[in-house]
Amino acid sequence: MDVLSWTYAAFFALVFALHWALPSRGSRQALLVLATGVWYVFGVWWHALAAIGMGTSAWIVGRWISSRPAERRGLPTTLGILLPIAYFIGFRHLAEWFGYEAEGPDRPWLLPNPLLAPIGLSFIMFESIAFQLDLYFGKLERPGSWWSHMVFVLFFPTRVIGPMRKYQDFVAQIGAVERPSPEQVAKGLRRIGIGLFKKVVLANPLGTFALFNLRPEMIESGSSVPLLLGGYVYWLYLYFDFSGYSDIAIGTSHLLGFRVPENFDHPYRATNVSEYWQRWHMSLSFWVREYIYAPLAIQWRYHAFGPPLAACLSMIVLGLWHGIELRFVVFGLIHGLWLAAHMVYRQTLLRRKRVRRWSQTGAWTFVSWFLTMNGIVWTHILYATSSFGLAIDWMKAVLG
Repeated sequence: MDVLSWTYAAFFALVFALHWALPSRGSRQALLVLATGVWYVFGVWWHALAAIGMGTSAWIVGRWISSRPAERRGLPTTLGILLPIAYFIGFRHLAEWFGYEAEGPDRPWLLPNPLLAPIGLSFIMFESIAFQLDLYFGKLERPGSWWSHMVFVLFFPTRVIGPMRKYQDFVAQIGAVERPSPEQVAKGLRRIGIGLFKKVVLANPLGTFALFNLRPEMIESGSSVPLLLGGYVYWLYLYFDFSGYSDIAIGTSHLLGFRVPENFDHPYRATNVSEYWQRWHMSLSFWVREYIYAPLAIQWRYHAFGPPLAACLSMIVLGLWHGIELRFVVFGLIHGLWLAAHMVYRQTLLRRKRVRRWSQTGAWTFVSWFLTMNGIVWTHILYATSSFGLAIDWMKAVLG
């Protein structure tokens, strides 16, 4: 069901009315699980079954982890991490790697069908892994009920494009007793309106222009000016599209009594790559920082290049989250090396008084911002094109 459709608007209005009409916490949980099932049915009905299966397996393993003493949680935690990763790889890429199409009649029965993968598969994977690791490290004492876990997994406003949520923060809000005030409703509707404006008025025409200029035949023609315009407009499209959807998700969640994390904080203001990833897709970048970078940096803290290497590996994982393709690996590697270089710069050059004094000037800030934004736009060509080879051809054409 398209978030921008009138069908979705009517569906959400009905869910909103029923949610606040029901008297008990349990009935609201059941409604939200049922609502996501209905939402899936408007698209592909078996996605609901797949998502419930992923969520149930994570809940069972989570109860297994919490039932064991801290020193004996390694095996169930490892299983809890590997299961969603295997599901992601199996349903997203396995048939493709063997050379079969998703709908091809010649696909062997033993290969998972990518069409069975639920919407938001990568988000479900990362949220499930965070859930298991929080249990392992003692940040979460024990899972809630199966119903509350299903609400977490199947919460439809955030299922398509996020923001990603932490289990303990979200579950604590389920079944809120107080109904929203008129001011809270107005706040939620205002956020939805901002998202619709970004998506419909700004993102859609920008995306049409950008993708038209980044077609393979345009890249092959070598027309540098249209290609360059397409590359820069594509990043604007990506920002308004993604942040618009995030605004809609945050607004609709607010109307149902849930606060979910912010996803964007004016990323176009970033003056270095580290600041950029603190402003862009924040729920994802914070997940990577907490569950990949921080453990690796702590493990390698006695090595001079431990934290930079942890940053580099973290960004490669972030690239792979978008898909196991060469262009995403290269994107993660470039940003990882960029982050590592920035960390080394802060630990060495920026400690010098003269460099620190220069870094506080307006000219330095502008140059840093200019280089950062251009680097961001150019690396996102790896997303704008359909293959690593086309991205290289774009760069060759633009550079003449």
